[in-house]
Amino acid sequence: MNPKDTNITITVDTNGINDQNKNQKVIFSDDLGDPQQPPGHPEQYTSTVYKDQKITWTAYARNGQTPITIENIKKDGGKVLMKDLKRGDGANKYTAKIKDGNDGDEENYSVTIGLAGYEGMAGSNENGPIVYLGHKVAYMNSYQNNVWNILSDAPFEIEGVTGYNTSGPIIFSGNRVAYMNNYKENIWIEINPAPFEIQGIAGENTNGVIVYSGNRVAHINYKQGRWVEIANAPFDIQGIAGDNTGGPIVYSGNELAYMNDYSINGWNPIFDAPFNIEGIYGSFQKGVVIYAANQVAYSNGPLFTGSSFTEVANAPFIIEGISGNAARGPIVFSGGKVRYMPINIEKTWFTVSDLPFDTKTITIDPRLRMKTGAR
Repeated sequence: MNPKDTNITITVDTNGINDQNKNQKVIFSDDLGDPQQPPGHPEQYTSTVYKDQKITWTAYARNGQTPITIENIKKDGGKVLMKDLKRGDGANKYTAKIKDGNDGDEENYSVTIGLAGYEGMAGSNENGPIVYLGHKVAYMNSYQNNVWNILSDAPFEIEGVTGYNTSGPIIFSGNRVAYMNNYKENIWIEINPAPFEIQGIAGENTNGVIVYSGNRVAHINYKQGRWVEIANAPFDIQGIAGDNTGGPIVYSGNELAYMNDYSINGWNPIFDAPFNIEGIYGSFQKGVVIYAANQVAYSNGPLFTGSSFTEVANAPFIIEGISGNAARGPIVFSGGKVRYMPINIEKTWFTVSDLPFDTKTITIDPRLRMKTGAR
């Protein structure tokens, strides 16, 4: 058979699904004739993939009605076959490309499925985190009080968030962007649509936001009301941080680049990260925090070639998202759990109240496996 793309279907029986019965409620299959996963044993499912081809996961509810979101797909051991892992063209899709490999190589990975929409986090340890789930947004501006404050529903199903509690959150879905800069008024303000379907967002409400799709990047200042595209990034972007004061910081794998002067309009490489990054937050001025699985690191000093990252104690769970900065430390979450670490205490994660909504996320475990090679 000639090499071709692999399309994996994830069928979810949403009726009563929970952490105890999830393996019995999820079935994997693909379009290459691989044996269907035996019920209750996702660890026995192996899908064939071909080097230099694409792989797409699509999740469906067995009842045909419940919305399904693929929150993330994470590598988890074995050979590194996948690259460019990212959301697909729908909430229930995820994609990756297959790197070179040898016949019989296998890679483990896990899939996190959501039944209540995407979830994510923004904010910093200076003023606390901001979280979202579906249309819902909440913030905590005091660890001492340890209370989540729920805002009015967003004008759309949220796909990502950025911002800080000092000036409020910014959210996106598709090419739509909205912000809230006054918690007392509690009103979302939608701005002009971005010039492309957004894959990630950074920035804050004082100076506007930055968005990306593929290797395209654009920024906007609310007063000017006009999106400005800058030079394409040197790679297909997997995540973004930064703001319009210091410029965007982007990554792919363990490579990073930044642009801190829009007038020069050129990208500068940054020292490589100590692992393949799965998420990033922060700014050029205060540095960034990054994660992969349960590993977390922060940048040392200004973001230019010659600096480095310092790894801190592993988080107590597999991380789904991160916020914060290198100056004051990271905040991480998984499902409904949130932990933070002051940067001067690199070995201790502190607990705050669980998220104020039911995240309804399921991570399939034991892990799944892939192999590469001719049939």
